[in-house]
Amino acid sequence: MNDTANEEIRLDRLFAAIWRGRWVIIIGSLLAAGVTAYLGFSQPTLHTASALIEIGRVWKEPLEDIYATAETANSDGFIQKLSTKIGVKPNQLKRSVRAETVMAGPRRSRYPILVRVTATTQNDDESVRLAQAVADEIIARHEELFKAAIAPHSDRKLKLEERLKQISNDSTPASRDVLMRVETEIDEINAGITSPTMTEATHLVEPVVPGASIRPSPWRSIIVTALAAAIALVAIVAFVNSFRPAAQKAGSA
Repeated sequence: MNDTANEEIRLDRLFAAIWRGRWVIIIGSLLAAGVTAYLGFSQPTLHTASALIEIGRVWKEPLEDIYATAETANSDGFIQKLSTKIGVKPNQLKRSVRAETVMAGPRRSRYPILVRVTATTQNDDESVRLAQAVADEIIARHEELFKAAIAPHSDRKLKLEERLKQISNDSTPASRDVLMRVETEIDEINAGITSPTMTEATHLVEPVVPGASIRPSPWRSIIVTALAAAIALVAIVAFVNSFRPAAQKAGSA
C-alpha cells in the first residue's frame, strides 16, 4: 500500500510540475514549429524537366544495357566531363540531374524500356537545358557505339556488291545461283539496316519541355517538429522537477 501511495504521489507531483510548466511547453513547441514553418515556406519552388531516351539497336541488339546507360549518366566521370562542356559546377549538376530506367510489363516480370533523365532546378529553362544536355551527351556516346556496331554489316554489304559486279556478266547456271544468293544477302542487310524495328540510333522519344513544379509543403515537418519539441520540453520539466524534493529537503535540514 505504501509503495502504491508513494507512486501516486510521485505521479501527482509530475503532473503538477508539467501543469506549472505548461506555458513553457506550449510556447517552446510553437517557437519550434514557427522556425520550421519559416524555413520550409522560404524554400523556392522547384521546376522539373524530363528527357525520355530510347536506347538504339543494331540487328535487334541494344547498343548498351539500359541499366548501364542510367548508371553511367549518374557517374562522377560523366558528370565531370559534361559539367566542363556546359559550364556548370559538377556538384550542382550532380544534385540537379538524375537518370533512371523506365520499367514496363507485368509486376512480376517488369523490364526496362527507356532511360528517363530528370532535371530539377529553380528555373524552367535551366531544368530543360540540363535535361537536354545530359540526353545529348548520352546520344553522342551512343553514336560511336552505333557506328562500331553497324560497321561489320556495312563492310559485308560493300564486299557483296563488289562480288555482285564480278559475277553479273557471267551467265552460267552456277554463276546465276551465286548471283541470287548474293542478291538475297544484300537485300537482308538492307532490310536490317533500314528497318526501325531492327536497327535504330539512340534518340529522344519526344522533345524536352518544362514539367511539373514542386512547391514546398512543410506541414508534416512542422507537426513532427512541434510534437518532438513538446515531448522534449515535457521531459526537461519532469527532469527539473525531480531535483526539487531533494533541494527542499536540503533547505529544510
